[in-house]
Amino acid sequence: MKTGFIDWTENELHFYTFEKRAGQYYLVDSSSFPLEEEPGPEALKSLPSAGCGDICLSVPLDLLTLREQTFPFSDKDKIRDTIPFEIEGVLLGSISDYIIDHIIIESYEAGSKVLAVCMEKSKLKKIIELFSSANLEPKLVTSLDARLCEGKSEALLVATVSDPYVRAEAARQEISSPLINLRRDELAYMGDIVKFVGRLRLTAVLVLILTIVLAANFTLSFIDQKKEYKLLTDEIEAVFRRVFPEDKKIIDADRQFKGNMNMLIKKNSALGGVPFLNIMKDIAEQNIKNVTLHEFNADGKNIIIKGTANSFEDVEALKNNIAALFKEVKVTDSGATADKKINFTIVMQEKTA
Repeated sequence: MKTGFIDWTENELHFYTFEKRAGQYYLVDSSSFPLEEEPGPEALKSLPSAGCGDICLSVPLDLLTLREQTFPFSDKDKIRDTIPFEIEGVLLGSISDYIIDHIIIESYEAGSKVLAVCMEKSKLKKIIELFSSANLEPKLVTSLDARLCEGKSEALLVATVSDPYVRAEAARQEISSPLINLRRDELAYMGDIVKFVGRLRLTAVLVLILTIVLAANFTLSFIDQKKEYKLLTDEIEAVFRRVFPEDKKIIDADRQFKGNMNMLIKKNSALGGVPFLNIMKDIAEQNIKNVTLHEFNADGKNIIIKGTANSFEDVEALKNNIAALFKEVKVTDSGATADKKINFTIVMQEKTA
């Protein structure tokens, strides 16, 4: 799958196409288009984005508000939590009207120097809607100029780098490891979750279709519309139970499914960066039979999953399968229940890049 990077500058619109091979991004194509004003839907639709699964966007510096600040610490999370209070009163309007990210310019023993990168939420929302109207919704919104100057305010006063080859390399680095991403909070990118939900729904639909076809071969001449409706309802609830086994009572499967997915999305955001849905998807794809997971926790370092299995061998099989995906995989607790099931707890850590 290719990744497209749109580099929006004051006078030009560059489009870089990258392909990921062996964990690295490689530039496979680039093109540039003159720009006299803000790009419109027609200009955006003309970009050679065919085959690109993800789109990233760099916005011009004149759309951003930049403020340099000093902090008595260098922890990135602490800076992120504190920076809105430090620049409140410096920005026009309320601090709640802005999306804020930052670049650590310099770290030293007594603290750090930081460049706050701010953009009005209303302006960013319009940009996202503009690019989305051309099927180019950006997964990442950043600034190549901020990367090229390494966040140093004095460098921003000099003319920006216009060499497309230099900017293409900066785009490659930004895709691999973004310095900033303004798509956060209520404007965070939700496309990956939507795609996952779409695949989940497609699987459920395929199961239902297969069941209907098999049942129709034997019972089509004997059942009426009411029984067919009942069969479909039962199958939907069966799929629901497989996805959410902790929900014992089903009143409206469709509404409950949407509610549970919204809850998972909120939990994913609350876990402070732990890719909850991706982790659960990776574990589910191991397809270990006779194992049911019913609890997931993360404390910033360890990932903890709890569940039940038919035997200790099933627990060991799950551990061995996910050992290739995570590190420090250990079964810390296991024991038999009254119904001869095995309760277990597995603790592991994410593999770092």
